[in-house]
Amino acid sequence: MQVLKLGGSVLTRKGGYMELDQKNIDALAKMLGGAWKSGVRDFILIHGAGSFGHPLVLKYGLNDGIRTDAQKAGMALTHAACTCLSQALIDALVKNDVPAVTVPPISIGKLSDKRISKMDSGIVANLLSSGFLPVLHGDMMLDEKLGGAVCSGDQLVSYFGKGAERVILGTNVDGIIADGKVVPRITKANLSEILKHVKGSDTADVTGGMRGKLEELLRIGRPAYIANALHPERIEKLLRGEKSVCTLVE
Repeated sequence: MQVLKLGGSVLTRKGGYMELDQKNIDALAKMLGGAWKSGVRDFILIHGAGSFGHPLVLKYGLNDGIRTDAQKAGMALTHAACTCLSQALIDALVKNDVPAVTVPPISIGKLSDKRISKMDSGIVANLLSSGFLPVLHGDMMLDEKLGGAVCSGDQLVSYFGKGAERVILGTNVDGIIADGKVVPRITKANLSEILKHVKGSDTADVTGGMRGKLEELLRIGRPAYIANALHPERIEKLLRGEKSVCTLVE
């Protein structure tokens, strides 16, 4: 199994408020449709929330727990917004003959102090083995200690990636950039030096931007590729096990 994550930065206009980037969604769905028809079906898809999640989390103060009725309403609204984005992606995939099915994380798992403590991953495995493409997304989830909290797409990648052959992160950049160039490979040996060049997001991002993504990838212990999903052909090459412009994290 492979895990493909499409960032909110390529599916939405991340500096806006609940704005789709339909052009990118359609291009990625077309690419995945072609790959699916050619037999590349051994992957699950996870996507970020982008402008459908981060602004609402900040507006209602949801990142540190759900305690008030207003926060519960905000959590419900944020979940609804994330499923709205997911449905837009599902619609585009189905139009390209990919039998994609949304699996909202709030319905199959639970957090404890902002980390996944329980997850019914069997549902995802059953969909995959039955010929469907499981689609998960960054979401609000119940939290055993905080009432509720954010579960980012990157944390989902970290969880499901531990059982994967490889992980592919589609972002809006060519990879990890240092001194204006793509870093071809990141290991424990050069991590501290690379982190000097990596910062959080310039837009509203409650999950830490690229630094947060890199920290999650390092938890996995599997080959992880960071590539530019604004060039769908690069993502397709990685899904096929071919070389592409990217940063390998291992």
